[in-house]
Amino acid sequence: MGTSSIFLCILFLCGALGLTTPPPPARGRLRCYTCSFAKPCYPVPTECQDDEACGISIGTSEQNEIIERKGCLPRAQCPLQGRATYWSRSYALRHHCCEQDLCNTATTLRPLPSPLLAALLLLVASFTWGGPLLRWLHGDLQPSTQDSAPITTALETPASKICPRT
Repeated sequence: MGTSSIFLCILFLCGALGLTTPPPPARGRLRCYTCSFAKPCYPVPTECQDDEACGISIGTSEQNEIIERKGCLPRAQCPLQGRATYWSRSYALRHHCCEQDLCNTATTLRPLPSPLLAALLLLVASFTWGGPLLRWLHGDLQPSTQDSAPITTALETPASKICPRT
């Protein structure tokens, strides 16, 4: 193996392991996802102005309802809190900004399932495991001798009676 072959192998291995970095791209305008407070959010990539960063604005109402908006935000607005009115309700806004292309993909944590869904899951679980679970909780669950009788009989039967030779 020649020197150039060794160099190419090392270069290939470094690239495969992610140890080389491509030259930085020419600095253009930042691209961010944009969508309004409407649910569901279908974000669309948008090019920002030079003085803007990617942002996620999360609003909370007095009734603890949460709304979320993504888009380009003036960098000066990023550390500030704000207010917004959406569907005639007032929301206190917090802004979370980032400085990489399409970096505002994160979403807020989803609330727990609705009471209707929780009740449905509980109903299905009770039909599936309810009987044995209740008997077990009351201490009434004893091993059934009826269920094990065929197995015991089969184990005690000689093989010559189960599979007679012809």
